[in-house]
Amino acid sequence: MTQNKKNISEQEQSAHEGDLYKKVETFFLANRNAIIGVFAAIVIAIGGYFGYKKLIQEPKELDARSKIAAAQVYFEKDSLNLALNGDGINPGFLAITSSYKNTATGNLANYYTGLIYLKQQNIDEAINYLSKYKPGTSELEGLTNRLLGDAWSEKGDMDKAVNFYKSAGKAANSDFFSPTYYKMAGDLLLMQEKYADAIAVFEIIQLEYPLSEEGQNIQKEIAYASAKLGK
Repeated sequence: MTQNKKNISEQEQSAHEGDLYKKVETFFLANRNAIIGVFAAIVIAIGGYFGYKKLIQEPKELDARSKIAAAQVYFEKDSLNLALNGDGINPGFLAITSSYKNTATGNLANYYTGLIYLKQQNIDEAINYLSKYKPGTSELEGLTNRLLGDAWSEKGDMDKAVNFYKSAGKAANSDFFSPTYYKMAGDLLLMQEKYADAIAVFEIIQLEYPLSEEGQNIQKEIAYASAKLGK
């Protein structure tokens, strides 16, 4: 009896699977052109992406790297105008940012361009190009936010400057750089007489970076700000 039930169950399962297969087959036959079209589009898209990377993007990246070399040399020599605008033969960072927008080198040129404008006190353009730059490491993200903090400080927007310095400290995630950036934020808050906010920032240094140079001396800053608050 048990064997008969087992046989019946297996027959039912087999029949169910057969019905399911027929349904799938019927659906495929009815929608064959659409399904094949979708798969073909996926294959073409994948092939197009890798073709673009291999045939267009990679050669463009190599070309950009060769073009930026002269500008980098001028930058290291502090010849900022030549680095920015080129020398008539070799392009400067500014031209590279527009000619090689979607390359890593074009991205790097945004950083150089923003830094040069900051040095030249062209603050709006400095903010523009530094904001376009996409850092590839936590250290560079911290540095870029710090430079944006400097730029907003130059513009007199201290709230934005403080926020960028704090973002720099968080992004850098570094025992060396982070306490420096947080200290810059705290010092700016002290200048604005925002003592409670300054204490909150200084306490980040005290708790998270106690062995840093800033951390070993931060209690004095906390005590000063506390005294101003009447604590």
